[in-house]
Amino acid sequence: MTISSFHLDRRTFLSTVATVVAASALPRQVVAAKTGRIGFAMGTYMVPRYKNLDKPNFEEAVRAGGYDPVVVQANDNVDQQLQDVQNLLSQGVDVLVIIPVVSNTAVSMVRLAKRDGVPVIAYNTAIPSGDVAAFVSRDNRSVGRQAAQAAADTVGLEGKWVIASGQAGNAVADEVTAGYFEVLQPQIDAGAVEIVSHEYHASWDPEEARQQTEDALTASGDDIKGVFANNDGMAGGAIAALERQGLAGKVFVSGQDATTEACRYILEGKMTLSSFTRFDVMGQIAGDLAVKLARGEAISAPMQYTMGDVTVPLYPVEDFNVTRDNIADYFAQYSPGYVDASAALNGLSDDILPEGVAQYR
Repeated sequence: MTISSFHLDRRTFLSTVATVVAASALPRQVVAAKTGRIGFAMGTYMVPRYKNLDKPNFEEAVRAGGYDPVVVQANDNVDQQLQDVQNLLSQGVDVLVIIPVVSNTAVSMVRLAKRDGVPVIAYNTAIPSGDVAAFVSRDNRSVGRQAAQAAADTVGLEGKWVIASGQAGNAVADEVTAGYFEVLQPQIDAGAVEIVSHEYHASWDPEEARQQTEDALTASGDDIKGVFANNDGMAGGAIAALERQGLAGKVFVSGQDATTEACRYILEGKMTLSSFTRFDVMGQIAGDLAVKLARGEAISAPMQYTMGDVTVPLYPVEDFNVTRDNIADYFAQYSPGYVDASAALNGLSDDILPEGVAQYR
């Protein structure tokens, strides 16, 4: 996206998004329901966005619709998530929203919900089931493409690269990574780019990403042009490895979620960019859709999403890269509610800060 479109204020953007959820405004009056509860089976709370943006905005939308949200998380454990879903269904919910730990294993969870007559919304991470009523997400392939294109624009696509992907079998990890390769593959085929290391990491483990980067540096004689990481935690692990070799700030690094730590790395020049999605809007869309489904109302998606041979209704959410060029605008909209600008700036000299950033100390 362009920097100019990023300047939309949140109220204007939310007003625009409302037309995506339904052709007319959602009614907010309380109506009778089977249980009056809407379940949200999250994969983890470890990622800051889930607790600080997705969850509270989902809960607010559900309560505004007259329902009680019931939110659980599985600590990135597939077995725990299955148990969570079973418990939610046995307690009784009118709609179930799922962020799957692993996409394919969530198909059985959708099947259980269908058996009980409970509609399912896939959230953030796709579930390859035709029984999914809606999928609320950013375009994850686009996230990867944008990161790789940014690398082309800033340092050029040549030399040796590392890719640190998230949980194997997770659709976000798979698709962001596929987005990288859509841009990289022509240069790989031409011999300009070499992927010296590509690994998937259980639970998106930063320590594993650090070790992967260290091994890649050793194998390449410290000759690494850049690291594509599926999230900021793994990007931080890669940066730790680069710091030990005196290479932090000399190597392209991308991440995802624009956390406080990532913003500090961006300001220090150790990280080039972090993709951010309007998770507050994502949570609200999912909550509004869940309320409509709980009431038995029809929903109409603006797009379709295909995973394998399955196509489901897609409700897209805006994403963009946070860089030194727009980080002041990002702080203005998302600090302190999500990112802590003052912590990111702590101890940094004004001399290295982009224009407009120092005011957020």
